[in-house]
Amino acid sequence: MKNKPILAHYYITYRCNARCVYCDIPGKSRRRQNRDARLEHVLENLPQLRSLGVRFVDFTGGEPLLHPDLPDMLRAAKKIGLRTTVTTNCAFYPQRAKELRGLVDLLHFSLDSTNEQENDTLRGKGSFRDVMRSIEIAKKLGERPDLLFTVTDANYRAIDELSRFARKEKLMLIVNPFFAYARQNPITLNALNYLEQFFGAPFVYFNRAFHRLIRVGGNDRLRPRCRVGAAVVVVSPQNEILLPCYHRVQRRIPICGNLKELWLSPRTQNYRRKSGSFSFCQGCTINCYFDPSFLYEMDAYFWLSLFSKMRYGFDKYVRALF
Repeated sequence: MKNKPILAHYYITYRCNARCVYCDIPGKSRRRQNRDARLEHVLENLPQLRSLGVRFVDFTGGEPLLHPDLPDMLRAAKKIGLRTTVTTNCAFYPQRAKELRGLVDLLHFSLDSTNEQENDTLRGKGSFRDVMRSIEIAKKLGERPDLLFTVTDANYRAIDELSRFARKEKLMLIVNPFFAYARQNPITLNALNYLEQFFGAPFVYFNRAFHRLIRVGGNDRLRPRCRVGAAVVVVSPQNEILLPCYHRVQRRIPICGNLKELWLSPRTQNYRRKSGSFSFCQGCTINCYFDPSFLYEMDAYFWLSLFSKMRYGFDKYVRALF
């Protein structure tokens, strides 16, 4: 079992131009001030994250491309050996594509349907057009973005056309079943059954461990499978460590230049040990935290997740060449 975190979710802004029907970030951004991370804080924190054991940093939001200093953050991360991830709704990618070129290891474009009206109903008017234009620009620049498909009970049948589109474009389609974290309802088993017909389809990525977790009812707080306290460091735009995670934050600890020291402190470690066992952790299926958590115990979830990632790597880096 690992003890060091492997992933940092670094929220660099809560601002977002989109109004996706399943997201509460725009509401949070209106309630909080000083919403953007300061570059000097990010540059100070990245080496400390790396020294903790972090290997991947996800610059997220909000819409991360709204942050003017994103390229500088990405360069600093790559300089110290961190692999970078950015997910965007693509509204600003065409303008910023050249300055981001070569800086994002895992670039994700959000796309929920090949039907423009269906996609834009979920993500906002113009979203489909922005993604299509961004795919064209990215490919011309030698980038190979993944398509992030957030699946709800309203759009799960879109996988038929999305899988064909991904195969034609030789881009990975990441199937991400919607998880409930506020007042929403999680994806139903009927939708899950439909999706699983596409297990093994070329250029379609499922984390099968996550599907298994959904089918057993999510996290069991008495025997927690969530390892967010060990696996993931979450940092807010206000330069705070968020515990236990962004979606269920209970404590905000100001970093003040001491991220590593704070992360290793007894009081923080004690709090992190409780991850997955709080009352609100019962039934949780938040993929952002379970995906890395699956690496922290060698059980059925570990092997299912590992197999899924091997399939992803084969399709993205081998099958796409032919």
